[in-house]
Amino acid sequence: MTTPVHTRVLIVDDDALVREAYRSFFADRDDFALVGEARDGAEAVDSYAVLQPAIVLMDLQMPGVSGIEGTRRICSRWPGACVVALTTFGTRDYIVAALRAGASGYLLKDAGAGQLIAAMHQALCGDMPLSSSIRRQLVSSVTGEAGTAGQPADVGLTAREVELLGWLTQGMTNFQIGRQMYVSEGSVKQYLSHIGDKLGVKSRTQILVKAIQLNIVNPHLTPTIEAQFIAR
Repeated sequence: MTTPVHTRVLIVDDDALVREAYRSFFADRDDFALVGEARDGAEAVDSYAVLQPAIVLMDLQMPGVSGIEGTRRICSRWPGACVVALTTFGTRDYIVAALRAGASGYLLKDAGAGQLIAAMHQALCGDMPLSSSIRRQLVSSVTGEAGTAGQPADVGLTAREVELLGWLTQGMTNFQIGRQMYVSEGSVKQYLSHIGDKLGVKSRTQILVKAIQLNIVNPHLTPTIEAQFIAR
């Protein structure tokens, strides 16, 4: 009989009742296993060093070292770390700070169990899970900073790459983008890698933000319209 392989999870939250709830939630799962708990960002870094979890679910506002600072320290020390912010705070300042610190995604604590598990799988696959309200705030914030005037920056993107960026602004996963573009999920990842090289960034979040800031994509237009406009 084959022993199931569990993906290792580290929970970071200062609320003992919240940690207990997560403990119960993961106890009966056969895909994820809770291997550690931390009460603030400093403990999170220490626990990560010892446990080397596959994914961290990080609260943001905690006494002592905040979750944002803990995320920054973990992602700076272990560039491949997968940290998903899981918090009650959905304001612009928190969102931008967490993603700049290196968070792989941002969820609100009112997310259902199914949404949480799906988001964890997405983050581990290189997607960028965001609660719908979070994605709207992020895109709105970046759009406001970029402004609506000005021509798109020419960084050598193909119309196909611009189309992909358009779907990315809609919050789609790599799998969903692949279905829209009639390519494999692996091809989508290759596209993103090439786009990141051209934009000088690496993560999905950075690609999204940079593309909007450079007026390459407009989240209020459909991807096909954007691609046709850029190609002219």
